[in-house]
Amino acid sequence: MDGTTTRKFSRREFVALLLGAAATGSAGYAFAAVSPAEGYVDRIANEVMSLANSGAKGTALRGRFASVLNRYINLRNIANFALGPYQKKLPPGAKNEFYTLFNNYAAALFVYYVDDFKGSDLQIISTSKQGNFTTITSAIVQKGGGREQVRWRLVSAGGGYRISDINIKGVWLTIATKKRFSDVLNRSKGDFEVLFAELREAETW
Repeated sequence: MDGTTTRKFSRREFVALLLGAAATGSAGYAFAAVSPAEGYVDRIANEVMSLANSGAKGTALRGRFASVLNRYINLRNIANFALGPYQKKLPPGAKNEFYTLFNNYAAALFVYYVDDFKGSDLQIISTSKQGNFTTITSAIVQKGGGREQVRWRLVSAGGGYRISDINIKGVWLTIATKKRFSDVLNRSKGDFEVLFAELREAETW
């Protein structure tokens, strides 16, 4: 997996990455959620849309998104994947801080794209299964009449499901973060504090 950014990570660069690989729009037949996996995604999307439509902003909204993401998405696995070979070099005493910063960072992305999640309905476009993964392509029906495509990758967990990755604007979260983190840590020669400093910038988005 790889991404496209090469310079210091910022909100503007992440926007450019997503828009540059945009695959918005949703062709195909949309149908109501009928399977357990589709129902699971429908429930998450409705919580996300409810938050987006709530009128909350800034730190309060980021905190509420962080809570939702922690319930449904395996953020720790995504964070570990994003470190690539550097995962083994993460100091044990820094792990909790890293996971906390990553959680805030992921929530900040949802806050930044909050307008894309201001919808009135979720349409399931397609569902496919490959190995342990179930991928659901959906579209958030926006109040203005547009549709924002979101793809969800699920894994079975505890008799139900967990989100292992999410695709917004045509880019998977795991792909974007792994490339960015690798670039930062390669430049800093493995200095995690440089990465942590960039992740803290998400608090200002």
